[in-house]
Amino acid sequence: MKRAPISARLGVVLLCGAAAAAVGQSGSARQQVRRPASASNATAYQVRIAPTAMKAGSTSIEMSSDRWSARGYDLKTLIAQIYDVDVRRVDIVEDGDQDARYDLTASLPTNVGQDEMQQLLAEAVERKFNLDVKPEVRSMLVYVMTAPNGPASGLRLHAPAARPEGLAKPMALELGSDQGTGTLEDVGEIQFEGRDCSGVSSGGITASAETIEDFRRTLEGDLDRVLIDETNLTGTYDFQIGSYAGKDELFQLLRDQLGLVVRPAERKVTILRVRPHGEFARYALDAVPAA
Repeated sequence: MKRAPISARLGVVLLCGAAAAAVGQSGSARQQVRRPASASNATAYQVRIAPTAMKAGSTSIEMSSDRWSARGYDLKTLIAQIYDVDVRRVDIVEDGDQDARYDLTASLPTNVGQDEMQQLLAEAVERKFNLDVKPEVRSMLVYVMTAPNGPASGLRLHAPAARPEGLAKPMALELGSDQGTGTLEDVGEIQFEGRDCSGVSSGGITASAETIEDFRRTLEGDLDRVLIDETNLTGTYDFQIGSYAGKDELFQLLRDQLGLVVRPAERKVTILRVRPHGEFARYALDAVPAA
C-alpha cells in the first residue's frame, strides 16, 4: 500500500487494492516527523470519521487545499497518512478491533496550508479515539541511500521547459508555510510500469522533475525497512530505469544507472508514539523517584 504525501499535487487521488493500477507520487515531502503548528481557531471545518464501506484490501485517498479524504484505512495507517510518514514510523497500542478500518473526510470553507490541514486532521483523530501522539527518537535498522561519486549519467538535472514570451506564469501552488511556493511546472512525477500496490517488482520507473527525497519516499513503502536519504543531492531530476524483479535488482540498477547506493545500516529515526490519552502524563509521574 502506497501512502500519499499530504503535500502532493492538489487534487491527487490514489487507489490501492486488487484491481488498482500502478501509482506515482509527487510533492515536496518532509522526512522529519513533527507536530505541526496549531490550526487557526477561526477556521470553521467539518471532519467526519466513520467505519469504512470499502471492501477488504481496498483504500483510496484524495486531497486538495480545502478537502482531505481517506477511505479504508486502519487507525495506524490513517495516522501515518495524516502525518505523512511511513507506517513503520508509527508505534501504536490499540485497545479496540485491530482489523477495524475507517473513512475520514475533512471539508473546509477556505483553502489552507499543509500545516493547518495536518493539524485539523490530527486533532480530529486524537479526539475521536482519545489518543495522544508524541514524537520519539529511536535507533532502527534502516536502509541508507548515498551518492558517493555524485549522480551517474542516468540521473539528469531537470531543465524546465521555457515559456513562450508573453505567456502568463502558471498559477502558484500553496504547499505550506515552510515549503515555499511552487508552480505547476515545478510539480514532479514518478511512474512505475506494471506494478501494483505491493511488492518490490516493476517493469521500470520513469521520473520527471523529481527530488531525491521524494523518490526515497516513493521507494520506502515497498521496502522491508525505512529508507534514509544521505545523498545530499538537491534540485530535481529526470531519470528512467528498466525492469526489476526484486529488491537486490532494484538496488543494483540504482547504483549502476543513477549512482545511488543503498546499504543497510543503523540510524536514529524519529517515530510517532501513539498512546491512550493521559498515558504520557502517567508515565512521567511513575518515572519520578519517590522522595
